[in-house]
Amino acid sequence: MTTVTLCLIVKDEEDCLKRCVDSVRDVVSEVVIVDTGSSDATPEIARGLADRYAEFPFRGDFSEARNEALGLASGDWVLFLDADEEMPAASADALPHLLAHTAPEVGGMTLLRYNFFRDAGFYTTPELKLHRRRPAVRYERAINESLWGSITGAGAEVVASGLALNHFGHCRSLVSREEKAARYLTAFETETARDPSDPFFPAFRALILRTLGRFEEARDLAERARGLAPDSALINLFYGHVIRALGHPERTLAAYQHALSLAPDDPALLNMTGVALVEAGRADEAAGFFTAVTRVDPTYIHARINLGLVAQSQERWSEAAELFAEALVANPAFGHYDWKGHVEIDPFRATHFETPFGYHGLGYHLAYARMRAHQQEA
Repeated sequence: MTTVTLCLIVKDEEDCLKRCVDSVRDVVSEVVIVDTGSSDATPEIARGLADRYAEFPFRGDFSEARNEALGLASGDWVLFLDADEEMPAASADALPHLLAHTAPEVGGMTLLRYNFFRDAGFYTTPELKLHRRRPAVRYERAINESLWGSITGAGAEVVASGLALNHFGHCRSLVSREEKAARYLTAFETETARDPSDPFFPAFRALILRTLGRFEEARDLAERARGLAPDSALINLFYGHVIRALGHPERTLAAYQHALSLAPDDPALLNMTGVALVEAGRADEAAGFFTAVTRVDPTYIHARINLGLVAQSQERWSEAAELFAEALVANPAFGHYDWKGHVEIDPFRATHFETPFGYHGLGYHLAYARMRAHQQEA
């Protein structure tokens, strides 16, 4: 039987930790939790949840802390989550079968993480969260820590798992999000100074500055990153995100189309090209891109939401309602909503979303589409 260790490093996560562990409790063999200096009730909660618990002083190096947790794991595989993440039930249920039938050359797998905001908006990131436990597989880099190098360096492959993950870190208050953004900006600036040839750190800084409304600075950094890696589809995707925040629909579309030319089957690029087409007033063309996303990678559930938004824009209310309902069943977290997010003044939040501007959360769109469909039928 394939065994799985859930690993977490935590600090002041009393509100989230139990929900995270409970979301995968039935499909993991053991739970390892390392506390890095909590001042709330997290250590007490963690001791009650963990099979192995330790405390480790954080010294500014996230890889060091994560590797401490890896050293306590004993499973065949490691699922490394953050305390503010939860695995949807459908993905958790699919995990044992997936691991039991994974080819031996696969050393790690990404999950598509949905990063939710309080008002139910979201963006996605593929995250390497699942890997075979091997002594040589360890996290690298003090910040933006990663296993990619050690897994591929050992001759193993990293593949997409087809599983989803929900992340609620952006559901924290705006103040705490901006404080975290400031810390990351400082850390990424340090890393940029250490290796000016690495395009990812200016690209990440650009994305953070976008969240703060510092769009011109973000554009300059995104252009610098693109100059360092002109043929990187990912860097060009980030560039498109920044241009979109500047409010230039046609330039945004051109940026995403260029990135898509570098990776024609990339679901994130297909989706964002569709989003840019909607925002440029070309919804009919956008539908084909969203449909392509569902064919290339069904994990991108939000392509159905975007198809529903196209149908909504064309007053095909029953079709829109059906698509919205399918997405909600596939991942109930799309229905997440905190009224505080509705009244919170954050004018730049929507620049993150992988839906057209004007998205108000799936609950709103589903209810409205159903109401209008009923009116059409009456």
